[in-house]
Amino acid sequence: MSECDRFLEALASDRLDDSAREHARGCPVCGPLLPGEQPPDAAPGPTLEAVRSRALEALRTTPLRPWTRDAARIALLQAAVALVVSVLLGARNWSSPMAHHMALATVGAVLLVVVTLGSVLALAPGRRWSRWMLVLIPVVPALLVLAGNGVHTATTVRSALPCLVTVVLTAVIPLAVGLALLRGMALDGARTAALALSAAATGLFALHWHCTDGSASHLMLFHALPWLALALLAIPLRRALPTENYVP
Repeated sequence: MSECDRFLEALASDRLDDSAREHARGCPVCGPLLPGEQPPDAAPGPTLEAVRSRALEALRTTPLRPWTRDAARIALLQAAVALVVSVLLGARNWSSPMAHHMALATVGAVLLVVVTLGSVLALAPGRRWSRWMLVLIPVVPALLVLAGNGVHTATTVRSALPCLVTVVLTAVIPLAVGLALLRGMALDGARTAALALSAAATGLFALHWHCTDGSASHLMLFHALPWLALALLAIPLRRALPTENYVP
């Protein structure tokens, strides 16, 4: 049995004696395996305490912007966009004799909460709240249909298309701002979709008071479908944007 074999046997049985250690110090094969010692030419690595100290120093000296401030700003922006577009379009649906005012008011309040509080939940730290926002995908279309008057007034695609355009154009500014804010956070498809659902709800809110076509087919195809399509489109758009430094 060679000296290297004896060293390996002693190392495996945790019975390293002085002769085995002396052999390992002079052997290029056994030397790196000797516990508690480094080869003389190996550069000393940073200790755990040194790494921790540098990380704490970086956190202390790096200015961090509170997420609540960004969330409040985008919530106010989306609320302002939704209200301004609603005023510009008018409230023909509310004034219609076929309107169900109680249902319209209730669903309108829900949409306003989605527009404002939804963006806050999407930007909240952690992933739980943003995933809860995805529950809106089946809920919002169902509420739109329940609040509709059931009357089909937009009989052609040309007459119904302005609703789709309104949803898309109204969401451009809130969605652009939201994607810019998401650059400072880790890439997360669910969070991106949640924020896009909230941003695109600005157009749903405005059309809720304006559009007099309350048929299920119109509400699903020209209101809910573009709202959902914008949420899906936001995910590859976010992936294409570079991510800034963030604290996980």
